[in-house]
This record gives sequence, C-alpha cells and structure tokens, in this order.
Amino acid sequence: MGNSKISKPRMQALHWSDSLPVKFSFIQFIIASLIIISSVWILFTIEKSHQLQAQITLSQNQGLAIVAKLQQTTSKIESLAVSIASLGEIYRHDSQVLEKSIPALLDKNGKYDLISGGGIWPEPGSFDETKQLDSLFWARNKALELERVDDYNRLNGPGYHSESWYKPTRFYPSGTTFWSETYIDPFTNEAMLTASVPMWVEHQFVGVSTVDVTLLGLGHFFHQAMNDNHGYMYALDHSNRVLAAPKKDNRNNIFDKRAFFKPFASFTANNPVFEPINGKLIELDAKLIEESQENPAYNQFQLADLMDTTHFSQREKLAALINLNAQGKPKSTSLVASFELGHDPILDEPTLVSIFMMPKTFWKIVLVTPLSSMNDKANIIAARMGIYLLLMQLAALILLFMLQHKLFIRPISRMVNALQGNQLAKLELEATISKDELGQLAKAFISRSHQLEVAFASLDASNLALEEQLTVQRIAQTELKLRKKQLNSLLNSSQNLISIKDIDGSYILVNDRFCEVIGIERHSIIGTKDSQIFPAHIAELILKHDNITLKTQSPQSFEQPIPSVQGEIVYQVTKFPIKDDDGTMTSIGSMAFEIGSQKIISQELHDKNESLNLELAKYSHQLLMSKQENQQLQEKANTLELSINKLNNLQRVEVKNHELFPQLFATLIKQHTQEQDKLLSIICNYKTGISQENYDEIVGLLTEHTDKLRHFQHLIVGKEMAIKSINLSHYLSHFLVVIEPQLTEQEIQVRVVCDSKLSINRSSWDLLLIFYSLINNCLSHAFTRQQKIKVLSIEVELQDDNLIITVEDNGQGIADDKLAALNSQLGSNAYSGTLPSLDAWVRSELNGTLEVKSALNTFTRVICTLPFER
Repeated sequence: MGNSKISKPRMQALHWSDSLPVKFSFIQFIIASLIIISSVWILFTIEKSHQLQAQITLSQNQGLAIVAKLQQTTSKIESLAVSIASLGEIYRHDSQVLEKSIPALLDKNGKYDLISGGGIWPEPGSFDETKQLDSLFWARNKALELERVDDYNRLNGPGYHSESWYKPTRFYPSGTTFWSETYIDPFTNEAMLTASVPMWVEHQFVGVSTVDVTLLGLGHFFHQAMNDNHGYMYALDHSNRVLAAPKKDNRNNIFDKRAFFKPFASFTANNPVFEPINGKLIELDAKLIEESQENPAYNQFQLADLMDTTHFSQREKLAALINLNAQGKPKSTSLVASFELGHDPILDEPTLVSIFMMPKTFWKIVLVTPLSSMNDKANIIAARMGIYLLLMQLAALILLFMLQHKLFIRPISRMVNALQGNQLAKLELEATISKDELGQLAKAFISRSHQLEVAFASLDASNLALEEQLTVQRIAQTELKLRKKQLNSLLNSSQNLISIKDIDGSYILVNDRFCEVIGIERHSIIGTKDSQIFPAHIAELILKHDNITLKTQSPQSFEQPIPSVQGEIVYQVTKFPIKDDDGTMTSIGSMAFEIGSQKIISQELHDKNESLNLELAKYSHQLLMSKQENQQLQEKANTLELSINKLNNLQRVEVKNHELFPQLFATLIKQHTQEQDKLLSIICNYKTGISQENYDEIVGLLTEHTDKLRHFQHLIVGKEMAIKSINLSHYLSHFLVVIEPQLTEQEIQVRVVCDSKLSINRSSWDLLLIFYSLINNCLSHAFTRQQKIKVLSIEVELQDDNLIITVEDNGQGIADDKLAALNSQLGSNAYSGTLPSLDAWVRSELNGTLEVKSALNTFTRVICTLPFER
C-alpha cells in the first residue's frame, strides 16, 4: 500500500541560465533603456511642472465657481428677506395683508428643500401697542406645506427679542442681511441658520424679517456642487461652525449630522493633520477683526448692551461683522488661503486645500482636492505632447510583449487555467516540463492548495466568531460613550473639586471646578504630578495623604490647604481607592469642598464666645439676683403691649368703618331725596286737582318709598343696643331692597341661597358692615362695562358651628400674582384696602376669618367664616 500522507514536493535547484529573472531582466534592460532615454527627456521636463500648476489654478477656479453658485442662492434668500421686511414696514398695522403676503413670498421661491420658513418679528408695541410679542412666522411641515407657528408669542415662553439672530440686526441698515450662527429651532426642532433683515420706519427700528435655511437643504446644494469634483469640502458659518462636512467613509456624502454645530477646531483634536486649516481660519478671523477696527462705524460703548449678552469668546467677532457690514466689506468672494497637506485622512493621500470666504454671510468654504488627480491630468497632458514618441516605443513594446508571452505569460496562463479548472494533473505536468521558477511555483501551488482548503474552513469559523464579537463591542462602545457623557456632565456641574490620579500620582481626570480654583487649564494638569503644579509643602502633604489611602485602601478624610488665584483656601478632602473587577487598586479618587470660610467663622465665633463667657461670668451674680424681677416686669409689659395693640387695631377698624358707612348713608339719602323730588314734581304737575288714577300713583310711590325706609330701619340698629336674634333670610331681603338701585344701575343679577329658618345672635350693625363691604367691593372691582351678563351670588350656610358667608361674582377675576399678594395681606392686620381692613375687623371683633379665591376672567369668591352664636 502507498503512503496516504501528502508529501511536500522537493524543490530542485535551477541552473543560472534557466532562471526566468535572468532571462527577463536581460531583455527588459535593453527595451527599458530605449523607452527611458526617449521619454524622460520630454515627459519629465519643465512642461510637466507647468501643466501641474495650471491644473492647480483650474481646481481653485472650480472652487470659486462653487462659491459663486452658492452666493447666487444666498442672494436670492437675502432678496426674499428684504422683500418681507419691506412688506412689514409698509403694512405693519394691517396684519391681514401680512398673513396673506408672507406665505406667498416664501412659496414663490420654490426652494422647499432649502427654505424651511420665515416671517416678521416686531419690536414690543411697534405693530400693535397692546402686544409685546407679535410675530408672524410660518414653518414647513413634513408635507413641505407652510403652517403658521404662534409658539413664539406665548407670554410664558422665552420670547424672541433676545435671540442671537435678532439682537445684532439692530445695528444693520435697511436692506442689509445678518446671517446667524447654526442652531436648533426650539419649536420646530430643525437644524438651521437664519437670514435676518432689519425693519426701519422713520429712522426707528421696528423689528426683523427672517428666512430660515435648513442645514439639510444646504447639504443637498453642496452635494450637487461636488458631484463632478474628485475632492470634498467643508462649509463653515461666520463662527467656524460646520454647515456641511463629508463622512469619513463616503466623502461625497455631506450629510454627516454628527458634525453639525461643531466648531471646526474639534476636527483638529481628532485629526491633527487639519491643524494648518484651523490655523488659517484663526488668522482670517484675526485679520477681519483688525480690519474692522481701522475705521469702526460703532464703538464699544454703542455695542455695550449687545456685548454684555454675548459669550465673551464671540464678542470681538460679532463686533467685527457689524462694523464690516457697515463699511461694505468684503466686496466680493476671495481666495484667502491655498496650501498643501502632506496626508489627508479622508482621501488618504497628499491634497491641495483652498479656503474661500463669501461676502455678507462671512461663510468659509474649505475645498480639498487630491494632488494625485492633478498629477494624473498633468501626466495625460504631457503624454499627449509626446505622442510622436509612440512609434519608437511601440517597436520596443512589441518585442517585449513577444518575449514576455513566450517566457512568462503563456506558462502562467496554463497554470491559471489548471488552477481554475482544479486540474492538479496539468499543474503537475507543467511543474515537470518547466525547469525555471514557474515550475517551482507550480509545485508550490499544488502544496499550498491543500493547506488553503484547511485554512479556509478555519477562517470561516473565525470570521463568524469575530463578527459576533465586533457586534458586542459596538454595543458596549455606544453604551460607554453615553455613560462617559453623563459622567462628564455630573463632574463638571459640581462645585466640589474632583480628581482621579493613577497609582504613580499622575492626574488622569479633573473637573472644571478643579481647573478654575487652581487657575491651570485641564490639558496642563493631565499627566502631571502634585509636585509639578503645587508648592512643595502642599505637594508633600498631598503625597502623605495619598500614601495613607494607598496603605489602608479605604476612604479617608483630611483637611488641607489648596492654592488658588485668591490665595490658599482650606478644603475638606475625601480620598478613596478605585479598584478593578479583581479588587486590585488602580487609582485614587478625590473630592474636596471648601471649609476655609467656615473655619474662619467658627474661630471668630469661638473667640467671641470666650469673651462673652468672661463677661457673663462677671455679671452672672447680678443677673441671677434680678432675674425674677425682670420676669415679672416682662409679663406685665407683654400684657400691656397686647392690650395696647388690640386697642390700636380696634381704633383703626373703627376709623375704617366710619369711613365706609357715610358712603352707604349718602347713597341712601341721595335715593330718598331723588324719590321725594320725583313725588313732589308729580304733585306740582297736578295744579287743577288730582284724579283717582293720579292719586293711586302718588300713593304707590309713597308706599314704595316708605317700604324702603322701613327696610333700612330693619338694617340699622344701634351698635350699643341689646343683640337680638336675626333671621338671616329676612335680613338679606331687606338689605337687597336697600341697595337695589345700585344693582339695577349696573345691570347685576343677584342670586341668594339662605335657609329661611337660619337665625343668629349677632349685631345688625356688624352684619350690615360685612354684607355692604363685600357687595360694595364687587360693585367697584368685579365687573367691566363691556361684560353683558353680570351675576352676583350670596350664599349663607351653617357648617360645624361656623356661619359661612360666600359672595361670588362672574367678573374679570384676579391675576395669580395679585391674588397671592391679597391673601398674604389677609390675617396680617393690614389696613390698605377694603378686604384687608374688613379681615382685620372680623378677626379682632368677631373672631372670624376672611378668604379670597379667584380665577382670571372666570370668578372671584370671598368667604367669610364666623363662629355661630345661637
């Protein structure tokens, strides 16, 4: 039987003359010499360099064309915003015309994927004197239809007068446009930027018109502009925030939402190769600021209010934009920088970077073009110029091809066919016939084919396991990133000093408060030790505390000074070990809160207490002897003070009551006098005699007049007279008859709910004061003249030995803040107003309470609670 194991083919040594490299190299050397000598002289001369420079200029011109196309689009948007502003200035007092015209203008443009909305935003009272927030704004819904959005006009909302796209526009002349930074609209939740145009009427700023541009819409524009370009581009707003950026895995796709709103400097942190671009942007901003300060239209005092509400990092830039706009600079699009990058992380090759700046918007367009494509174009142009060398090279290439086909291509083709057809027998025959390296290669193929079959099976299993592992790692990385953001937010919002050091004592994490206190930036702290950032005596103390924590491997608390920009401050520091899953200590955490001010206060209090104790010891004997006498005098003084306060309160209430009742009596006397005059006038008209019909009329009037006096008599009883039981239902009937003229004059309907058998032992004078004060308060404050239906409800009931009197109206009500202020006055012995004065009198005289409930434009309810006396 034969051996079943596959034996490895034995590699035989070749004679040097049979070696394929020797044969091929000799022939290739002769042919290549002919090609190199004839081509290098022409193709690699100065002409190639000239053509390469021409291609670079062409690439920059393509960038200018893209920017010019973008400028045409922004100019249309600016014209649209100016048109809306003109409408607002002309029809500012005609909201109906504006509500029809503005949506029509926004739809007329037709750029639904670019313009997401727009409108006008008036100054307080400039369009309507009664309105503080009076915007007319439309936004597109999911169906790209314009819908009116009124959320910005809510009084309890943030308003729009303090928005970053609104405030700077005050310094822009009529017909000019301010382009805002990128932001997310708080109500439509859409990423956008805004073109704002001021509205001026008679040299007075009356508001702003806006057109909102979506970042996704701009992304579509840049995507179409870059379709025929081999590179990619970044678009940045005037604050160098990203408007559009390519995805790393697909540079033609500019919809990288993760890059929106990020400053371009953030890309430098992840890709240091972009540092030259960021440096050029910083230089450009500095140049703009310097240019704006040469002949500024607005000085720092004129812009003070705007700068105070602007982040300090953006103040100089915002002032520069305002002054450059006033100076009309820059006039046109310009190429501000052009340079080469050694290795681009997206194109993975050297590139040419061209930075363009647009006028008015101050946007920067960063165009990145691969140099390889330029080199290829230069090579093509150079090759066309050397077409006359083709005949010379063609003869050499034909000879080279024939020799390669015989010695190299044909044997390899046979080997490939055998491998593709899995015909190992032909491959073995080829290995036997060929005596050169191709034969050796054929034998190696036969040996490796068996090994590859085994390796492929193993790789399939390994790939499946790796795919599952990668899925788990992606999920873990996503969760880790979320937890990291949450942890950073927690650490940086704390007012305590938080830090983590490794076992060697180097800082690996510090929060914002730590950096603020010691006055050193985070990047200068990370990786350093305490001896590098603190004085020697403090560094030694911190090291001592760290060693204790390392030794005990448990939380420890210490008091230690920490140097700051304000001097050394004492902190309470808690250090704790941080361990891994195996329980091994990997780092030391630290949290510190300030106790320096507390120690100073404690020391001052301690010294003061010591001094007081000495004085107390000196006078303790005298105080002990007079303690009882002082207590007796204090009790008498307290009793006397309570009596005096009670008398003063009663006097104030009496004065208020005396001020209230003359009004009631004057009203009743006036009514009585008017009715007497009316009766006298009727009698005087009958000079010749009085008929039976006229006599009945006069008697009826006299009877009605007498009944009113009788009702009033039932209401008025001397305050000092003996108190008798009063039927409240009858008493209310008399009272309503007396004040009926006042109710009729204001067209008020009265509803009374009272048990006909309910009686109370109270002074008629007290009840008159309560009911008249409550009703008179409603007549004075409850209703407006425009209200058509006026209803006044009076309800009297008995609950738990308490008499509850409720007077409710359906008038204009009381605002929440005023209601809270009124209820705070009740029960505080306040005497400024009808209800507070009545409450003080009810509490002091009748031992009762007063309570007010109300809802704006719905009702006001006053509840008087009195102890019931049978």
